[in-house]
Amino acid sequence: MSKFIWVCNVCGHEAHGYFGQCPNCASWGSLEKEAVSKSKSKSPALKHSLFVSSEDEIKKLSEIEESDIKRLNTGSEEFDRVLGGGIVPASVNLIGGQPGIGKSTLLLQLAFFFAAKNLKTLYVSAEESSSQLKMRALRLRSVEEDERVAERILVYTESNLEKIIEAIKKSQADLVIVDSIQAIYNPNLDSIPGNITQIKECCSNLNKIAKTLALPLFIVGHINKDGDIAGPKLLEHMVDTVLQFELLKDGSLRLLRSIKNRFGSTDELAVFEMKESGLEDVKDPSQIFLNERAAGVVTAIKEGRRPLLCEVQALVIHSEQHNPRRVANGIDFTRLHQILAIMEKYLKLPLSKQDVYVSVAGGLSIKEPASDLAIALSILEKKDNLAALYDLIALGEIGLAGEIRQISNLEIRLKESQKLGFKYAITPVLNTEMRLQLSNLKIQILEAQNIQQAVKIFQKLLGH
Repeated sequence: MSKFIWVCNVCGHEAHGYFGQCPNCASWGSLEKEAVSKSKSKSPALKHSLFVSSEDEIKKLSEIEESDIKRLNTGSEEFDRVLGGGIVPASVNLIGGQPGIGKSTLLLQLAFFFAAKNLKTLYVSAEESSSQLKMRALRLRSVEEDERVAERILVYTESNLEKIIEAIKKSQADLVIVDSIQAIYNPNLDSIPGNITQIKECCSNLNKIAKTLALPLFIVGHINKDGDIAGPKLLEHMVDTVLQFELLKDGSLRLLRSIKNRFGSTDELAVFEMKESGLEDVKDPSQIFLNERAAGVVTAIKEGRRPLLCEVQALVIHSEQHNPRRVANGIDFTRLHQILAIMEKYLKLPLSKQDVYVSVAGGLSIKEPASDLAIALSILEKKDNLAALYDLIALGEIGLAGEIRQISNLEIRLKESQKLGFKYAITPVLNTEMRLQLSNLKIQILEAQNIQQAVKIFQKLLGH
């Protein structure tokens, strides 16, 4: 009779009985039933091991020599940006996203780029046959015309971890792609592929081989219904970089975000457009998001080192309900309630009797408070049926006292706005040093100390 344990799919904690809440990480409903694993072989290659080789002695930090690591180019400026400047040798990178979003396409394009640079790539496909993979490759480029390039892309269709590790050793590849981690299984374990234990052990051994052979490794991961990468949270801790694909707008635009990066910033964002020939870099995403502008107020958000302009739209209508509706798409729902309360108190607007809908055009999500002023002005614009201002950008955080607070990287945001043709910018009150820094800009900066002043400036520009 088989024995079972309960494993937390968040932290990997093992328990001998079911608990509604994990005793280790306090997550609710995260314990899943698993059969106790029994080893079938004594293969030394697949024993659980650490991710880095141990050293014989303890060293002082000052005695450790700096390693001059040269990053590898991916052939895509957007991809390089998200990785922190390129691929770090011996790094393990996990890329997730919903089915059909372009994970395999992006990595196959990376394989072609490496092959063009006389570097060898091993593509391990645990889900598609070799003929299916070739069909995908033919859609991206002509393999027959680039026969010499295609010879340096090795394809191995296998899901057995033992065979995959042997293939990695024999291939002498410069890059390894594994698609996907949920389809691979360790034959020494009783559990099925995709099981928490299987995912953890397979990732652990792939991590070890990548570090041992100094190979950059890309692992494709599925996502669950909540949009998180399927499997235990421990999976994200095992790897060096976690990237996630998101779908935008009409389905042709993709965002690639860095959720975790040991070698760079986690705030970076890449924008791609899916075409018949594959994924192409979008070098000026602000222009795309503003192409179909309607009545709304534009703000500038900061994604890593890149400023990104987006339009905030609002709809305000009289409500017959006792509790008016509040709908927020692309902004924090609690933040919307806070802004509405500030507007009602300091602008004396009867918003408690109105249904308010706020949305960020293009499917973007805004997390930083620098967009507060744009949200407030877009609500005011629809509440009072004001005309749209197409050459205005609004930047500023609104405090609970109605004050307009400073935001970071204001100069970078204003330069991007000026480049796209904006003439006016409503901003927080600047200090003397900041005014000197911004004096060479052609965009007219209109300073507001509080929300009342910002509204007066807004109405004056409209001629009210």
